[in-house]
Amino acid sequence: QRRIGITNAAAILVDAQTMEVKAFVGSANFFDADIQGQVNGVFAKRSPGSTLKPFIYALAVDQGLLHPFTVLKDAPTAFGPYSPENFDGRFAGPLTAKEALIRSRNVPAVSVAARLTNPDLYDFLRMAGISDLRSRDYYGLALVLGGGEVSLEELATLYATLANRGELKSLRYTREQPTGAAVRLLSDEASFVVLDMLKDTPRPDQAPAARSPLPVSWKTGTSYGFRDAWTMGIVGPYVLGVWVGNFDGSGNPAFVGVQAAAPLFFQIVDAIEAQDPSLTEPLRLPPKRLSRVEVCAASGDLPNDACPRRVSAWFIPGVSP
Repeated sequence: QRRIGITNAAAILVDAQTMEVKAFVGSANFFDADIQGQVNGVFAKRSPGSTLKPFIYALAVDQGLLHPFTVLKDAPTAFGPYSPENFDGRFAGPLTAKEALIRSRNVPAVSVAARLTNPDLYDFLRMAGISDLRSRDYYGLALVLGGGEVSLEELATLYATLANRGELKSLRYTREQPTGAAVRLLSDEASFVVLDMLKDTPRPDQAPAARSPLPVSWKTGTSYGFRDAWTMGIVGPYVLGVWVGNFDGSGNPAFVGVQAAAPLFFQIVDAIEAQDPSLTEPLRLPPKRLSRVEVCAASGDLPNDACPRRVSAWFIPGVSP
């Protein structure tokens, strides 16, 4: 990795049920001044890239804007003066909300975020206690693609909210630290649905032997200018977060979430499983209010006679479109 200029990283592992921080590494080498090794990357504020997208889709599920098979548009689109591009510079056309999230398409995410109300993404981040946010107008819709700054610690807390059925709890670094009151940010149903969507994201190594026995719901992020590469996810009972970058903020084309951070993320996943082969996923039953309905694969709507292929979608009665 040094060969392509990857010299620094940070990682955090949290027990989602107790919110105990099991381990964190703030930099690749505390004693290396060349990489500012004494900066703690777990607390450093950085651009999160696409790692906030799962929360946009969760809010949209809660607000009845979509279900996993709702068809979204990935095509050149202007939101006032803002015209987001996709990472690969291309557009995929129509695709389901689930595909848009797994493939991290920017245009559908911005389009969904533009329709959120009470809370929108900015309100959500404020309610989650993300510190040092500027005004809503300062970010506009760029907040969706990493326009604001969050720390690895804050992102781990947000992902633990998905694991904890929509309830935000604070991290605990010592056993004596009180658990504190939980704050509901998302519904049980939306949290379950988004984790279920993210479970189907294919591992970057793709090898059949590399199938993790534990389900992994994960998301990558790459910040503007290739300054930060991220992978965040839920692995069995844990929340795991990995950041790769430079503390001086310099970019590197190698800092791409799926290429730089995801391999390290899955090395840690494999190490956790190797160390404790009996580790299991906490029982996550679908919430009682959640049901499955048959929808048309082409439209995401209820099927009619002209619908050749049907799929089963998670659906919240009285809420989902």
